[in-house]
Amino acid sequence: MENLKETLELLYTLQEKDVKIFELKENLTKLPKIIDDKNKQIADLKTSFENKKAEYVRLNSLKKEKEALLATKEAAIAKHTSDLNTIKANDMYKNCLLEIEKAKADKSVVEDEILQLMEDIDKELVNLKKYEEETKAKEAEINKEIAEAKQTIEKAKENIETVQKERDEFAKTIDKNILSQYERIRESRNGQGIATIDGESCSGCNMVLRPQLIVQATKCKELVYCDNCSRILFNKKGIQE
Repeated sequence: MENLKETLELLYTLQEKDVKIFELKENLTKLPKIIDDKNKQIADLKTSFENKKAEYVRLNSLKKEKEALLATKEAAIAKHTSDLNTIKANDMYKNCLLEIEKAKADKSVVEDEILQLMEDIDKELVNLKKYEEETKAKEAEINKEIAEAKQTIEKAKENIETVQKERDEFAKTIDKNILSQYERIRESRNGQGIATIDGESCSGCNMVLRPQLIVQATKCKELVYCDNCSRILFNKKGIQE
């Protein structure tokens, strides 16, 4: 076959371009997953912040409940104190005093609880503000990474388009019949239609080749195919000679 050596050289170069395109596309498919993961990280950060905020809201709600309870105790003390002026029976008077003392004791407990809640709320507010700042900083960093990933996607698409055009133009320089066979094999062999002879093995499938095939590929008089993977065999050593 006339000029087969040159054709195989071109074919091997074409495959290098095809491999590059394949790798670019493979990397491109990973980027959307990375972006999805980054968006999930942001969602998790927001959820975590809302959980922290919920605790702050809970403490404030509890404080309001205690304040309402305190008002009830104060009202009870005021009522019983007012009743003392109208009670004439000694037993009822003593019972009223006991109710006042009990209400005062309850009031003291509630006041202590409110003071403790106020301290807890102040601490929680400080922690919440700090956590919010940290969350915003992390979110900004992740958004930056997402923006960079999106830019990479656009550049990758442009790069693939450029390399594909170069590849298609280069393919026009190769014998159409041989190119057609290469394309057919490439489609069924993970994007590689031609393989080099590595020692005594096919670089495509790593199977040991028959000596006769190595000799035929070295002479480069006709297309030679691997018995195992059917790729076109390309002997660099033969071409260099």
